[in-house]
Amino acid sequence: MKKNLLILALALVTITTKSQVIIDTVAIGAGYANQVWYSLANDNQGTAPKNNWDLAFDASGQGSTILINSVTGTTLWQYPSADTTGWNTLDTTGINSWSKRWNSDTSWAMGAMGRYASISNSNDLDWGIYSSITHIVTGDSLYVIKLASGAYKKLHIRNLSSGAYNFRYADINGANLQNATLTKSNYTGQNFGYYSIQNNTALSREPLSANWDLLFGQYTTYIPSPYTVTGILHNKGVKVAEVKPIANANSYVNWSVHPFKNAINTIGYDWKVFTTSFIIEDSLVYFVQSKPGAIWKVIPTGFGGSANGNNIFSKEMISAVGINEANGSNIATMALYPNPSQGNDVTIILSTNELVQVPVLKVYDLNGKLIKEMQLNNAVNNQMNLFHINTEDFENGIYVVNLTIGNSSANQKLVITK
Repeated sequence: MKKNLLILALALVTITTKSQVIIDTVAIGAGYANQVWYSLANDNQGTAPKNNWDLAFDASGQGSTILINSVTGTTLWQYPSADTTGWNTLDTTGINSWSKRWNSDTSWAMGAMGRYASISNSNDLDWGIYSSITHIVTGDSLYVIKLASGAYKKLHIRNLSSGAYNFRYADINGANLQNATLTKSNYTGQNFGYYSIQNNTALSREPLSANWDLLFGQYTTYIPSPYTVTGILHNKGVKVAEVKPIANANSYVNWSVHPFKNAINTIGYDWKVFTTSFIIEDSLVYFVQSKPGAIWKVIPTGFGGSANGNNIFSKEMISAVGINEANGSNIATMALYPNPSQGNDVTIILSTNELVQVPVLKVYDLNGKLIKEMQLNNAVNNQMNLFHINTEDFENGIYVVNLTIGNSSANQKLVITK
């Protein structure tokens, strides 16, 4: 027991100590030509042209939303004059007065087809109606889509059945009819499966969702009208805290007192402004809680504009460790602050996702002796819980903090330097 704890603690010295500051550049290319999926721990995870797709279908188990590639000029309208029975007679008369449909810029779960569901009908998924008996979503809407090429198509998502989206599209006059299927299982572990109407092709464009934190590229925001911007969105399961103004951003690390947000555009585009050149907002810090549970400090430091699409930033990992079940799913994240500690009190920051038992915290010295044990009875799901360890009686040195929830546990190093 003592030997195992000592080996573990020495290993933790190398992986949980505050990391060095790294300056990195993510290039999305001249004219902002690409999208880049990025892992704070492992750098670039994938790059794809921004203009090789038209529709993106939610590939998650319960997902049903559909995005459009609005940054290429793709535009979507729901046909207002008929339901799906009007397929053969659909025309674009009065289209300039129709309301356009846009993706949300705050959630991956609200695409241009999916965002406009009726709030009074829980089975309405916008483009279709879900049956709790058959578990099939049946399309009840027709759409007109204008592609980046300028061509207009009529579009009907027929259904989502047994994990497959079935849809059809054609020229407005009915010519060039295509019946297509996109199957979720072909994109297991990815957020979306993509489709190019212009090339009649399904595409796998993005890395596994577990492998990236940030997406660099262009997206549509609202200021207040829809407008294309270049910026940074974050992945599902990632949270971000924006902190400003900070007098000394480079030295500031007090992330635990700031609210973390799920909105995917929390970093967004407005960390830079353009006058005669791009100016980066100073006194600004982002703290990013990655999917594995680590806390990263990110500071944008430069932007190359359309010449090269370079996003320049510093990143620094703030000590944190994830607590996973046997199947790999994350149930909680633990961090210690400050660490190293020079005072008499250390804060435990615990973020829980699936809390089913009371967390138990234990502190051991390197000889394996139990120094302190606490039951964290007041921990609440889906928020950051703060607990305190009185370290007044702790001697200088390295300790192992163990947190156990049910059959899952994690360890983190704590350094005391009075």
